[in-house]
Amino acid sequence: MTAAPSVTLRPVTRDNFEAVTDLELHPHQREYLASNSYSIAQASFYPNYHTRAIYAGEELVGFMMFVVLDGVEDEEGEYGIWRFMVDRHHQGRGLGRAALQALLDEIRSDPAACKVWLSYVPGNAVASSFYGSFGFVDTGIDEEGEMVAVLDLTMQPVA
Repeated sequence: MTAAPSVTLRPVTRDNFEAVTDLELHPHQREYLASNSYSIAQASFYPNYHTRAIYAGEELVGFMMFVVLDGVEDEEGEYGIWRFMVDRHHQGRGLGRAALQALLDEIRSDPAACKVWLSYVPGNAVASSFYGSFGFVDTGIDEEGEMVAVLDLTMQPVA
């Protein structure tokens, strides 16, 4: 049995931009997430938005965008994961789990990091279970109708 390739997060650049925008979700998942193109456009206008291409070895398999929250409405050291997808051809292989762990490790490298926020469509049992396995706790429905969950890094042991 061959070991799964290691998962790394890399910036979205001119070299991988088109491939990132070509990543696909299953049709029933499309309603849950804004397009990668839209997310990359957002990040080009806001310096606190950061995009990452997810690679398994040298193969592009997904996309993430996280935000360093501004500290005005939120506490300093709070982050948001606003986009997270694994291409439909690569789902079910543990790559999403490895990618989320890599992103949380990147966030934890900031000594000021204290909380990570994300949201998902209520009723998405797969997302609820997945995020819950990392310690995210649902906090309620936001004004856009999404379930909000938070991971309190001050309560989490560093791996």
